[in-house]
Amino acid sequence: MTNSRNKGASFEREIGNLLTEDLGLKNNIRRILEQTREKHLPDLMLGRWYIECKRYGSGAEPLEAWWQQVLDATSEQGIPALVYKFDRRPIKVRVPLGAINSELNINAPYTADLLWEDFIFLLKNLYKEDIENHDL
Repeated sequence: MTNSRNKGASFEREIGNLLTEDLGLKNNIRRILEQTREKHLPDLMLGRWYIECKRYGSGAEPLEAWWQQVLDATSEQGIPALVYKFDRRPIKVRVPLGAINSELNINAPYTADLLWEDFIFLLKNLYKEDIENHDL
């Protein structure tokens, strides 16, 4: 039987490593270890992005509670992102529609689920400042 805490921590490290590699960062993105003790902290941060990671065996759609968890962590000061993966399915990322189109309110309840590559494209093209500030 798999330990769900270890599985979650392993997925958080995997996503941190993927972000570091895919964005060409000099400084690694590391897990926020305090998140295991303090509520309302994300798993990872990149600039204004508050990233929650969920790895689950079966299913296709993330639970609404997962999205609510990342919304609670942002406290309207960051941009929420839910990275999730189910067995035999690609990594996906849920973001607010306002993160894609600046004409839309980032705090509106509307979301889009992106493939990992699309999320990286979004970061590289619309959030260069967050990437650059991470490497300072």
